[in-house]
Amino acid sequence: MARVRLRIARVVVALALVVAACRDDRALDADGSGRIADVEGTLGAGASDRAPDGVSMGARSGDSLMQSLTYAAGGVDGQAYRVRSTGAVGAGGVILGHVRGGGNASRDSAIVPTHDLNACAPFTQRLLPSSNDGVGNAVVWLVGVAAGPPDTTARRTSLRLSNCQLEPRVQRVAVGGTIMVTSRDAMMTRLRFVDASGTDSARAMVLLNDAGQVVPVAGASATPGLVEVRDDLHPWVRAWIAVSPHPFVAVTTADGNFQFDAVPPGRYTLVVWSEVLGLRSRQLRVTDGVETRLDVKY
Repeated sequence: MARVRLRIARVVVALALVVAACRDDRALDADGSGRIADVEGTLGAGASDRAPDGVSMGARSGDSLMQSLTYAAGGVDGQAYRVRSTGAVGAGGVILGHVRGGGNASRDSAIVPTHDLNACAPFTQRLLPSSNDGVGNAVVWLVGVAAGPPDTTARRTSLRLSNCQLEPRVQRVAVGGTIMVTSRDAMMTRLRFVDASGTDSARAMVLLNDAGQVVPVAGASATPGLVEVRDDLHPWVRAWIAVSPHPFVAVTTADGNFQFDAVPPGRYTLVVWSEVLGLRSRQLRVTDGVETRLDVKY
């Protein structure tokens, strides 16, 4: 009788493992054709203090998903992203993502400046641009991509001070790129570029004092990470820059959409950050030649 019970227990365990595997494959390859995979469910909530699965963060200065952009290339080793030719890495997979707000997408803030009123009139600032319940201005990145295609985005981007606001509010720049800071306001401004991962360490500083100034900044994008731009003299002036170590970093459009092409096959952690809604993450698998559709909700 004991042997029979033992055999039954082994069969039950084996069936449970098979069911779990089937569930995982169904989430990663929903239609069974190997061409399209729908990843269901929402991003993990309350994940701001957790490291991505399989990534050791103990040796780093703080256990926060915010820092994962800093070492997103090279997997757990954090090595520099290695560029390979298209033939060496294959066609890769495609990730089509849609980030939704779940009724939390519309956020406006009324700003009433207290000084420099010749340049700073009261205005309404849209912190979370949204259309059709999408979450705009969210930064999305993959953690653990060690090698792949080159980053073909422009090596130069712009940050404009106009009407006492920084435009764009959120943007992406490739590591090593140059940020052209321009001013259209005739006022004294001190912009500080700082790490937004909790260390608050300064990367660069720009002094502006008149309309028409153009200042190139390279130090702010020398290393990957999320950078906050602050104005020491006007606390309502803010902007965010995602310095990306590889091509798989994006800023969502107002409808919440983003897309990654030619993603090398593998298992990765996908992280989403929003200035208003915070951090989320989840695991996913990318297969060569497969289009992975990711519908996520805050």
